[in-house]
Amino acid sequence: MKQTGFETPRIAAPGEPHLACVLLLDTSGSMSGHAIESLNSAINQFKSQLSNDEMAQKRVDVAIIEFNDTANIIQDFTPIIQMQPVVLSADGLTAMGAGINLAIDKVKERTRFYASLGVPCFKPWIFMITDGVPTDDIEHAARRIEEEENKGSHGKLKFFALGIERYDKETLFKLTKRVMELTTTDFTGIFNWMSESMVAISVSRVDDEAKLTTPLPDNAKTVPSDW
Repeated sequence: MKQTGFETPRIAAPGEPHLACVLLLDTSGSMSGHAIESLNSAINQFKSQLSNDEMAQKRVDVAIIEFNDTANIIQDFTPIIQMQPVVLSADGLTAMGAGINLAIDKVKERTRFYASLGVPCFKPWIFMITDGVPTDDIEHAARRIEEEENKGSHGKLKFFALGIERYDKETLFKLTKRVMELTTTDFTGIFNWMSESMVAISVSRVDDEAKLTTPLPDNAKTVPSDW
C-alpha cells in the first residue's frame, strides 16, 4: 500500500511524548527471494510485538520508505498500533540517496508536526537496510545526515545502516558510524532488537539518552569503523 504523503498525519495520545522511526528499505532486484520474504515477515512481526506494549502504543510512530529505481513512501507516519501489513516486492536499481533524502524530509516534517501540537519528542530514528551499492549520488544525503546528527548538543536524529550479503562497507561508513551487518537474510532477530529498543526509548525521559541494553541477535554484529 503506497501513500501519497499528503494525508492528514495521525497521532495517538497527543499528551504523551513521541518517537518517530523510519524504516528505510532497499527493495532493489537483488533483494528478491528469501531476503524480501523474510523482511516482510519481520516487519509485520515488529508491528505486532511493539503493539503489545502499552507505552509503545501511545508513543511510537513508524513510517516505511522503500528505494529501488526511485524512493517511495510505502506508509506515512502512523501510530504503531495502526500500522498496516506490508507486502514489499523487489525490483529495479538502488536509489539510496533519494531514499535517504526522502526519509530525512519526512522526519523533519514529523518533528514540525509534533512541535505544532506542543508534543515533546524523542530523537527520531532512521533505520536503513540495504544489500547493495547505490546507483545514485549519496553525497548530498551523507552531508544531510551529518548535519542533522550534529545539530545542537545532542543532534536531531539517529541514522543506522544495516548491510546484508553484497553490501558495501565503504558506502555505509560514508553515511554513519552506526553500521551493522547481518550474516544471513533472516531479519527476525534484528527487528526484535529494534522493537525492544523502541520500548526502552519510549519509557525513558525525552531529554535522556536511553541505554539500549538488548544484545544484537546471533546473526548480527556492529562493524568497527577501522574494518
